[in-house]
Amino acid sequence: MARINPDLEAIKRSISEIAPSLHTAGTFPPRIFDAILRHAAQHPIRNSAETGSGASTLLFSHLSQNHTVFALDDNSGSVVNVRRSPLLRADRVTFIEGPTQQTLPHHRFTEKLQLALIDGPHAYPFPDLEYYYLYPHIDTGALLILDDIHIRTVHNLFDFLRADAMFKLVEVVGTTAFFRRTDAPLFNPLGDGWSEQRYNNKSLLKYGWRQSVKSLIPAPLRSRLQRWRRSKGAIEILSPRQGEPVGSTGMVKGMARLQPPDTHLWVLARRAGLSGWWPQGTGPVGIDQTEWKVEVNYGEPSDAGFDFEIAALLVGPATNELWIHWINQARRSPSTPPVQLPPPEYVFAEACRTVRRS
Repeated sequence: MARINPDLEAIKRSISEIAPSLHTAGTFPPRIFDAILRHAAQHPIRNSAETGSGASTLLFSHLSQNHTVFALDDNSGSVVNVRRSPLLRADRVTFIEGPTQQTLPHHRFTEKLQLALIDGPHAYPFPDLEYYYLYPHIDTGALLILDDIHIRTVHNLFDFLRADAMFKLVEVVGTTAFFRRTDAPLFNPLGDGWSEQRYNNKSLLKYGWRQSVKSLIPAPLRSRLQRWRRSKGAIEILSPRQGEPVGSTGMVKGMARLQPPDTHLWVLARRAGLSGWWPQGTGPVGIDQTEWKVEVNYGEPSDAGFDFEIAALLVGPATNELWIHWINQARRSPSTPPVQLPPPEYVFAEACRTVRRS
């Protein structure tokens, strides 16, 4: 364990003595200052930042070479009294005054932070907002301090950080949590990727239990059940037969004995195991009395030897328009991504067939 500079111990005692008189919003008790010194002594601190201002600002001015404070005095004395204090090393501190909801988004960090304290406004969603604008700049091994975790809005962030791969909880002292930034990759602040975050590994069963139960059914059986539910005897694929070998292209033929009003027949195909489907032909398939046919493409030469699934569906006007647009897009760009099938309640009938690409 790194030794704490005796001079810092003396400074800490002085700061603890005057802390209650700095402002009206409350302050850290001495044991929090002890924890800050203990953890801060483990790594050199070149750059640091905090939201909120008070006795912690005085201490950080002695721990960090460059400390940035985002704070709003709001007649509490939290900035004015700190600036006046002889314990402040003013040459090391930059005050950015105003609501952090406005100042943080417009600030441009030029260096990584080795220490950050989140102790600004506590109403929702402001702790999360502060975290968002700080976390991309927190260095590996840096200390992240979260104060007032007994407040529910802050505790939500505390729960997230405990689960997140980027941070490791090292200690909780009273209502203040101390985290270390791990070497986990930075979570993309401009992406989504919610499923990559540990906090989201478990969904809330109160709302997602139906999907959880459904996921227990093996995918092939689930697919067969969905097809059975949607197959109402209105569509049938006559050729090719189930399991029949096919070439790179081939004609698919079938029957549609009943076509509800304002529905359209589409034939789609995909290599088995892929998540999307590729509409076939030039649009909705015409039906001659009860018969229909369309030429189907079975992928690229590299797809030889794989199973392909064929789906013939009766869909409504909205899906029909969407897939016509897809056909038009695909003519201009061969890399157009595949489509997804509509929810079961919007498919009026379906027939499926699996063949083997030779």
